[in-house]
Amino acid sequence: MTLLVLSGCSAPGGSTGGTADSPSASPTDEPVAQSPVFDGAYDDYRTRPDLEEFGAEISPGPAAEEAYDGVVVLSPRNTEADEQSIANAVLDENGDPLWLQGFDDIDDAHDTVHNALVQTYEDEPVLTWWEGSSEGGYGYGEVVLVDSSYQEIRRVSAAGGLAADGPDFHEFRITDEDTMLWVAYVPTRTDLREIGGPQDGWVMDGVVQEVDIASGDVLFEWSALDHVPVSATREVSVVNQEWDDALGTEENPLDYFHINSVSVDDVGSLLVSARNTHAVYNIDVETGDVNWTLGGADSDFELSEDAVFAWQHDAQRDQDGTIRLFDNAATPASRENSRVLWLDLDEDAGTAGIARQLDPPEPRLSDYMANASRLDNGNLLVGWGWEHFYTEYTPDGEVVYDAATAPFDSYRAYAAPWTGTPAEPPALVVDGDGAYVSWNGATEVAQWRLLAGADEAGATEHAVVDKDGFETRIPAPPAAPYFAVEALDASGEVLGASFVRTD
Repeated sequence: MTLLVLSGCSAPGGSTGGTADSPSASPTDEPVAQSPVFDGAYDDYRTRPDLEEFGAEISPGPAAEEAYDGVVVLSPRNTEADEQSIANAVLDENGDPLWLQGFDDIDDAHDTVHNALVQTYEDEPVLTWWEGSSEGGYGYGEVVLVDSSYQEIRRVSAAGGLAADGPDFHEFRITDEDTMLWVAYVPTRTDLREIGGPQDGWVMDGVVQEVDIASGDVLFEWSALDHVPVSATREVSVVNQEWDDALGTEENPLDYFHINSVSVDDVGSLLVSARNTHAVYNIDVETGDVNWTLGGADSDFELSEDAVFAWQHDAQRDQDGTIRLFDNAATPASRENSRVLWLDLDEDAGTAGIARQLDPPEPRLSDYMANASRLDNGNLLVGWGWEHFYTEYTPDGEVVYDAATAPFDSYRAYAAPWTGTPAEPPALVVDGDGAYVSWNGATEVAQWRLLAGADEAGATEHAVVDKDGFETRIPAPPAAPYFAVEALDASGEVLGASFVRTD
């Protein structure tokens, strides 16, 4: 007989009563109801049969001792499966999941999740992600913010203006002023004759908005089509002069720009990356004017041969003043490997040269997605997007570790400090193979204590074991009518507890 019963105190604190020999894990005087049976297609975890097993295989590098002390946040996507149960994941330093969010917890109207990351809102850490509907490399949806107990505190959706159908998943950055910078794809009618298309053609305009999170007011809006001509596109069919009559129509707008990142640059300006123009734009937030264009057909800078990039993502101003971006160099391929590229701009001379670059630990050409983010300790985390890996590097470019997530990829990968304290208690299953326990989202559990006995009052300590991945098995005595578990932190304090009755 297998029982899965949730109960108890999930807040930090001491024991909740019991014998002098050992504290009891039961937080109430009454037994709780058996938890519902899940009907999902996955049963990889006994304690959470609604969740698919997920994790990363970590290969330590020569600088393994310099690893960042934080969690890794992904939005996994299984490209080999017709369906999957995992929407978002928080992993520990071993690649084991600390928190897995199932699609059962996503709004029923949404079928896609992307780009989970830890941000700061109202001076508190929040976990954010995008959910919505996506096709053709862009989407329309909303941004969700949850607190450290994984409870939703805000949901930010369409704010008016051009982005009336909602933000896209590529970017949604919370600023120091508790506003959000996001991007949107807006079908727009325009003249395409200069690139071989129809006069009354259609394109996907790339739009940037800054939105006040609390009120939803649009504070700033920028349209690529107002400032970047369609002739700047490097979209393959246009460049190869293979125009399809079905392209550039209302049903199939030309994605001439493909906006994929926006970030705060110097005071009063933003950096905008457009994959399909091979260019990064510095935008004046007061006027909307393009201060300069880096890369592509209309670059204001002459790039050295080794500095030329293509199909890039995630343009940022790094701490040393260089422009850092992920150079996908595909598709089609312009070099053998994707790379992280730092460019040194000389605005007076109108030149741009390569300051440095980071190559993958092994050959990788990432067709789509990917990012690079600076960590608090100076290290760099690179998410390889389509290539199913993420890698941490030291500031000197040494590999700390390389992590494989195949068959799952993730649009981006982030690392950050995060302390999760779930509102729900641990999950406990007892059957003939032993006791199985997990606590989805708890980041501070170091050990599990199992108690067993005839009842709550007679339960004594049976075993204390180290936490072992998402789900830990504990040998259990046979035929005990009552079992309980306590989650212990590194100092032995009880973080939460659950119990199960088998009689």
